[in-house]
Amino acid sequence: MLSIVAKLPEDRSTPRYKVSDPFVADVIATVAAEFGLSEREMLVHSRDHRVWKPRMAAMYYCRLLTQCSLPELGRVFGGRSHTTVLRAFRRCREMIDLDETWASRMDRLLVKLVEQIVSPRH
Repeated sequence: MLSIVAKLPEDRSTPRYKVSDPFVADVIATVAAEFGLSEREMLVHSRDHRVWKPRMAAMYYCRLLTQCSLPELGRVFGGRSHTTVLRAFRRCREMIDLDETWASRMDRLLVKLVEQIVSPRH
């Protein structure tokens, strides 16, 4: 499982930021697994087409299921601004309303995440 912690400058293997809610790491891991990506790919500052939807989904559920602030989540997801996180949240909500396939996938993710909340692995 991903651990979001402060890192030393020479350590490039883990993300740089501390977060106030450890469930953020679970959200990132679950969404990454659903889309067949590594957790690292979810966090880098990249506009790669195969990464933007999963990252948007992770931002959506981090915002929905944690108490983290928008700026805090922006830092976790590749140093993005709080407005990027807010835009991702809104865009994901729009896609859920308009695209049945996306809505179904997001429902599956929500079930997995709620199961983790109810019966944590730790």
